[in-house]
Amino acid sequence: MKQISLLILMLSCTLSYAGQAYKSVDENGNITFSQFPPSSEQESQSITVKTQKSSSAAQSQQKLDSTRQKLLESSVDRNTETADKKEAKEEAERMAENCGKAKQQLRDIQNNGRIYKTLENGERHWYDEKERESLINKAKEQVKKYCK
Repeated sequence: MKQISLLILMLSCTLSYAGQAYKSVDENGNITFSQFPPSSEQESQSITVKTQKSSSAAQSQQKLDSTRQKLLESSVDRNTETADKKEAKEEAERMAENCGKAKQQLRDIQNNGRIYKTLENGERHWYDEKERESLINKAKEQVKKYCK
């Protein structure tokens, strides 16, 4: 309790001097501002500093709440942007991976003369030239789709 009383006394003393300042000019013509009066040999002028009135506790709380809300909104916006950028990066990586696979599949179909697929019963179905051209066209469409 004594510490709080001492703190209040110190603050009230400090605040009573908060608006007073002194302006002095030394022998070289340099202007100095200070909260303490200059030595008696220097010419000085007392200046009263105008300070703003302190706001009420309610106004201060309202301003604090407003600032906190703005900070929260700003934080949410940054996190949303970060999530959007991360999602866009992942999508670009998927597209690049699919592009590579589509190009490889097109090369395989074009470079291999005889292509087959394995049926459910384990037998091979060999594609004729018309079916092979159809596969090549589908592979080219995949390359266009994923490799923009």
